[in-house]
Amino acid sequence: MNDSKDKIRKPSPMPRAVLAGLIAGITAGYVSSLFAGILGFVIGFVAGAIVGSRTVLLMNRASEQTQ
Repeated sequence: MNDSKDKIRKPSPMPRAVLAGLIAGITAGYVSSLFAGILGFVIGFVAGAIVGSRTVLLMNRASEQTQ
């Protein structure tokens, strides 16, 4: 018989990481644009997106290691 029920598939953290990156990027970009204009928005967006998505991925990896 198949043991397919024994192998529970965990959802990928990528969609959540992308969403967190977008939210963090927009927030950081907005705050940066208040101080540095459009260039600040672009730089803040990129930096916020990287930090936000990496945070979610690293938290997922840490929770997998503890289990």
